[in-house]
Amino acid sequence: MSYLTISVIAPIALVVAPLALLLGAQRPTRRDAATAVVLAVAVVWVSLGPADGFAQLVRAWMVLLTASLAIVVASGRASGFMSTALTAVSGAFGAAFVLALITRLSWGKVVWMAERYYGAIASSLIQTVAAALPAGATPAAGGPDLVATFQTSLLAIVRLVSSLFPGLVLLQSFAALALAWALYHRLGQRPQGEPLGTLASFRFNDHLIWGVAGSLLVLVVPRLGWINALGGNLLVFFSGLYIVRGVAVLSAAAAAGVIGGPIAILAATFLTLFLMPVAALGALALGLTDTLMDWRRRLARVVPKP
Repeated sequence: MSYLTISVIAPIALVVAPLALLLGAQRPTRRDAATAVVLAVAVVWVSLGPADGFAQLVRAWMVLLTASLAIVVASGRASGFMSTALTAVSGAFGAAFVLALITRLSWGKVVWMAERYYGAIASSLIQTVAAALPAGATPAAGGPDLVATFQTSLLAIVRLVSSLFPGLVLLQSFAALALAWALYHRLGQRPQGEPLGTLASFRFNDHLIWGVAGSLLVLVVPRLGWINALGGNLLVFFSGLYIVRGVAVLSAAAAAGVIGGPIAILAATFLTLFLMPVAALGALALGLTDTLMDWRRRLARVVPKP
């Protein structure tokens, strides 16, 4: 899942704040330091505006993520993106979990704030659609109730996204860090660490498969209340990573010429546009099995190098 597809979950500051830290904390030149100061001031200025409970929640997460990234950078472990991002996201999640226990911020309240926020956006969108529809599409004119159907579908999506909000934020934070890391290596005069690799080279430690197993176990054990919801959200996060890993395998296969051509392009387009759940499950299965099979290594054996 790319940053742009779920950027509505958090402001662009979630990218800018880590970018400012990376530019200013890793042997910066004068230009890098100046850019970092400007970006940091911009983030602070935007964050000082009025905010409801949901916006405060998002800003608090931005602070935790940036602080966690700062600890990783200060420890000297920010050599590559994958380990840096996973450690920073994990540290921020742990800190958020502890703070939620201390402040007694319940899981239900987090979901309620997210549902209220996205519900307001959905209501505005429904009103816009209703105003744009012709008169014949309303029940008064005898036509089908398109607005009611659209409203039912959209509110169902709002409830689903709200219940999975923490897991989606973890995914979005990982993607935001990827964008910040890429911008850092593009803007920095002496960037530290390895640059962001290609999609075909995307991989991570195979031990993360235990994260999938553990979160799935917590999800299916009955009568655990909010712990079940936590397991479901962690499963969303780990599944998102493995979906990207599956797409990376397909990208490597396409680059090697194993798959391609007009038929493959049409099939991929059709699956993406009309059968997204099927495509996502296929990529997830490919990513999970890559842990054991290492498809790209096998591909390198089969396909001769040019």
